[in-house]
Amino acid sequence: MNYSGMNMEQVKRQNRAAILTYIVESGPVSRKEIAETTGLTPAAVTQICNSLLEEKVLVELGTAESQGVGRKKVLVDVDYEYAYIYAINIEPESVVIAISNLKGDAVAKTSFKLDKKVAPEVVLKEIAKMAKSLAKEYDDLSIKGVSVGISGIVDKERGVSVHAYGIWEDEVDVSGVLENEFHLPVIIENNVNALAFAEKIFGFGKKYDNLMLIKWGPGVGSSLILHKELYEGTDRKAAELGHYIVEKDGAKCSCGRRGCLETKVSYQALSSIVKFTPDNFGEALAKEEKLQDAMDLFARCIVNAITIVSPNQVILCGSLFKDETVRKRLIKNCKYYDKTIDEKRILYTGFEEKENYIGPVANYLREGILYSK
Repeated sequence: MNYSGMNMEQVKRQNRAAILTYIVESGPVSRKEIAETTGLTPAAVTQICNSLLEEKVLVELGTAESQGVGRKKVLVDVDYEYAYIYAINIEPESVVIAISNLKGDAVAKTSFKLDKKVAPEVVLKEIAKMAKSLAKEYDDLSIKGVSVGISGIVDKERGVSVHAYGIWEDEVDVSGVLENEFHLPVIIENNVNALAFAEKIFGFGKKYDNLMLIKWGPGVGSSLILHKELYEGTDRKAAELGHYIVEKDGAKCSCGRRGCLETKVSYQALSSIVKFTPDNFGEALAKEEKLQDAMDLFARCIVNAITIVSPNQVILCGSLFKDETVRKRLIKNCKYYDKTIDEKRILYTGFEEKENYIGPVANYLREGILYSK
C-alpha cells in the first residue's frame, strides 16, 4: 500500500477499509488470512479487528481447522445487519433512494424523475425529505449514514459534485446540504466508480483482478478495477469511455467537449434517429441501420479500450444493455474487430435488480463505515 503523503489517521482509515473489503470479498476469514492477503502486520490486523468487534461491525463465527500444529483459526465476518444506510443514486433521468443493509439488501426503495430546472439544493432537500419519509416504517433499524452516487466528476474529500454531467454544471456541496438535513455522515462518489467497486466486492471482482465496467443509459459511463483497486487517474477522469473523441467538430457533449462518443450513442442521440424505449431497443436496433452504425462505433471504442487496458472481463450494465439481443450484437461487433473478445470476455452484471443503488452501498463499506463511531 502506498502511504506517501498520508497522515496517520488516513493510514488507519485505509487499513480499516482494506480489512473490511477483504472480509466482504472472501469472508468468513481468519486474522492470519487477512494479514497475509492485505500485507498488514498481524499486530495491526488484530488491533483493527478487535476495534471492529467492539463496535459490532464484525462478529466471530467460531473456529476453522488449521493445517499443522497450533491453535484453530477464529473466523470473523461482517455483521451485515450492523448498520443500514440511505443509498442514493443521482443520474440525469432519475433519483433512486434505498434503505439498505451492508450487503446490498434493500428493505425499501423509491425513485422520482429528476427535474434539472430545479436548484440543486432544493433537489437535495427533497431527496432527504423522501428518504426520511421512507424510513418512518422502519424506525427499528439503525441507519448510520448516507452514501451518494452521482454522475460526473466529484471531489470526495470535500463531498462536492464538481460537474454532474447532464445534471448540474456548477459545483454543488452535496455532503454539506445532506448532512444538514439528515444529521448523519454523508459520502459521495461517482456513480459508475461506485458500481465498479460493487462488482469488486460483491460480484465478478471476486474472481478477477482487472475489470472494466461499462454503463449504458442514458449516457455512457465506465470505470476500471486494476489489480483489485479502483483506478481513478490523476484527475478522476480515467476510463471515461463515453468521452472518447470520435468525431471532428462534433456536437457539444454534456462534459463540455465536442465530438465525444456519448454524443453519438447516448439515449438522447439514438432516440433522435428513431423513437424507442429501453424495453424495445433490441427491436429498433434490428430494423434501423443508423442505430447499427452507432453500435458499431461503440464496439470499436470498446475494443480500443480493451487493447489499452487489457482487463480480464468487461462488465455491461445500464438500461440499454438489459435486452440480451442488444448485448449479443455488441459482442458480435467487438468480435469482428478482435476475435479474442467474446461472450466469455464480456459479461452482463449480476446486479440488474440492484444496480441503481448497490454502488453507494459498496462505497459505504469502502469509506463510510470508517465514520461509524
